[in-house]
Amino acid sequence: MGEETATAPIGRRRSRRRRVVALTGVHGVAGTELVRRFEADERVGRLVLLDRRAPALPLRDTGFHGIDLTAPLADVALAEILARERVHTVVHAAFHEAPQRDVEAAHELEVLGTRALFRAVADNVRCVGTVEHVVVLGTTMSYGAYADNPQYLDETTPLRGAGAYPFVADKVAVEAEAATLRARTGLPVAMLRAAPILGCGRTLMAQMLAPIFVPAVLGTDPLLQLVDLEDLVEATRLAVHGRHDGAFNIAGEGVLPWSTVIKLSGRLRAALLDSVLRSLLQSLWVVGAGLVPGEHVAYLRETFVGDTTRAADVLGFRSRYEARDVVVRHAGFAGRLGRAA
Repeated sequence: MGEETATAPIGRRRSRRRRVVALTGVHGVAGTELVRRFEADERVGRLVLLDRRAPALPLRDTGFHGIDLTAPLADVALAEILARERVHTVVHAAFHEAPQRDVEAAHELEVLGTRALFRAVADNVRCVGTVEHVVVLGTTMSYGAYADNPQYLDETTPLRGAGAYPFVADKVAVEAEAATLRARTGLPVAMLRAAPILGCGRTLMAQMLAPIFVPAVLGTDPLLQLVDLEDLVEATRLAVHGRHDGAFNIAGEGVLPWSTVIKLSGRLRAALLDSVLRSLLQSLWVVGAGLVPGEHVAYLRETFVGDTTRAADVLGFRSRYEARDVVVRHAGFAGRLGRAA
């Protein structure tokens, strides 16, 4: 069933801690930081990691189960784990940081893997009843980048990001899976739609800002919303302990023009006509030399800014870093890495 179990309780067991949290995607950008945060969280009694391989960082009172979300009967294996570990909250973070050239494999992980996990959760609700809450990490890219987008997109705005961009289409499909789980089980499902993330060199935005010349669409300068990785992790923690339901836009305060983000990052803006840039990105993508396909041009041309009011009012989330601080922190981090290399 695609499972290997290795429980790693190192050090004294923290039995007084109540909530058992299961986490997928422990090697991802957010997942790695969430492991650290939950291990140090006094309100988490036990952390259960679900991934193909164990994390390299030392674990204390944490259980690891080696499982492939895309394996046959993965839902059966997951259901057994959730029941055995008496999991209360499932945090789903097993998503790619950037577009993948193997579109089918990416779809299998993100959409079919999510479906397998949610089947296991539904089975738990029906048969055991330990799972009380699910938290899913999403993206504001799911709204789509369109000229007729409102200035601020609240959580009721239709998700128009699918289109011909598989990377975003899979994220939108995951949202549909979350809605199905909610309707099927009645569980609260918190969907955290994160703005483009900085704070780690592996995020899509960090990789976009890595080259000296950063692409832009000539004649446009869209406003951009950002979130620091630390803030995203804190928002996830709040969602876990608050057992909140529904979608939440997660971002730092304020917005910046794309040109300002590039300048603060110490990079140069390489502006091209929309059609030229689209062709260039697609050509680089096809030969394996590009980060994003041509469909990404829309996100360099139009604004997709989420309204964070609900996250503040319901989650109690207040970002530590404003948009400018997020970029400056990232630029300093990237500079230190460069000097070390």
